Amino acid sequence: MECLITGITHNGEGVARLDGQATFVPLAIPGETVDIRIVERKKNYQRAHLVEVIDPSPDRVVPACPYFPECGGCAYHHISYGRQLQLKREVVQNSLQRIGALNVEVNPVIGMEHPWYYRNKVEWHTGKESGQPRLGYYRQDSHRLIGIDKCLLISREMQEYSRYIKDHLQELKVPEDCKVTVRQSSGNGEIMLIFSGSASSDIDFARMLNYQEAASIYSIDQGLLRLHYGNQTLTETVAGLKLEIAPLAFLQVNHLQMEKMLEIIRDYACLQPDDTILDAYCGTGTIALALASSVRRAVGVESFKDSIKNAKRNAWQNNVTNCKFIKGACEKIVPELEENFDVVILDPPRAGCKSQLIQAVINQSPRSIIYVSCNPATLARDLAHLVKANYIVTKVQPIDMFPHTHHVECCVLLYRKDYIGEKGKKVTVEVGMNK
Repeated sequence: MECLITGITHNGEGVARLDGQATFVPLAIPGETVDIRIVERKKNYQRAHLVEVIDPSPDRVVPACPYFPECGGCAYHHISYGRQLQLKREVVQNSLQRIGALNVEVNPVIGMEHPWYYRNKVEWHTGKESGQPRLGYYRQDSHRLIGIDKCLLISREMQEYSRYIKDHLQELKVPEDCKVTVRQSSGNGEIMLIFSGSASSDIDFARMLNYQEAASIYSIDQGLLRLHYGNQTLTETVAGLKLEIAPLAFLQVNHLQMEKMLEIIRDYACLQPDDTILDAYCGTGTIALALASSVRRAVGVESFKDSIKNAKRNAWQNNVTNCKFIKGACEKIVPELEENFDVVILDPPRAGCKSQLIQAVINQSPRSIIYVSCNPATLARDLAHLVKANYIVTKVQPIDMFPHTHHVECCVLLYRKDYIGEKGKKVTVEVGMNK
């Protein structure tokens, strides 16, 4: 069946319209004419297999990764990088309009000059492929393992250590169904290893260290996190700060783009020396600490205990004395805070913000809100609630934190409608309003 691809989904699949139904076609690019075979029919949509590209897009390229598309990690290896950025912008724009009913201009996506080897964290899985022990990723939409010799998204040092583990799984006594996490500091290059799964604490870590010393080696066996060797944390450098990162703590996987994101947040915040800011879902304190020198006080809230410990220690190590970090769920802690915040930064997980937190922020009535999101759908949902409550979206800046995947990070600036600027004039920001 021949059709024209007219759009793209949030997970990187081409979209065609057949008999009034949306038809999702993996590996197809908008503008292409393709031959497809329908493989699944639903009430409101259908899915298809790409049989042949009849009229290819000029942006179609030969994938650099030999495991694409069988590997489920990436979605865009067949598309030129410039076109990837355009499609990600389109996804954000469509989500804001379709889910949030927001007619706002989305800025071009900020890409990378060299969009390879950028990840500072990778999660491998062990298992068997054709009866042989393997280390790799899961195949697309499954838990079937595909052995990987080289991943173009992680650093060369992480690749080398991963390859050693892969080649010596049996000698190292790495069990099947083990998750192997490799993290690397962008500051000093040190590597942390975390082995998760039953019997992972019985791995021959001494043999592993004979190959190459790691800064830290952990296991998580029967839910127990155990340090077998080295430092408790990984030391990272971000925005001139030296940060300690616990093994399970969140940190953006792309250091260069994280630095750009922090610059955007600082620019959007327009901070004044007397300001008090809230950093909700603060993690290890990166955003709050990066902005602390420009404000009177910063408060961070995070539910993960180890991240809060890191944040407090990071403040102490960097001699930041005007930050307070509170452990607890944001939707429970923030409504109880009695401070008045001038700027609120929201950086939730993919599920977005809980409604209780959104309402608490609205009740706080800060002059501006900066929303950082890796999920355009939940971003659009939450922005719609804020817009209904006297806020206007003024800037939407996507950042390509995850080149060659369908994921995209966004920084969004909202102002309270009645905010009066320094010169006593109402700020004109009507471009963000859905009329």
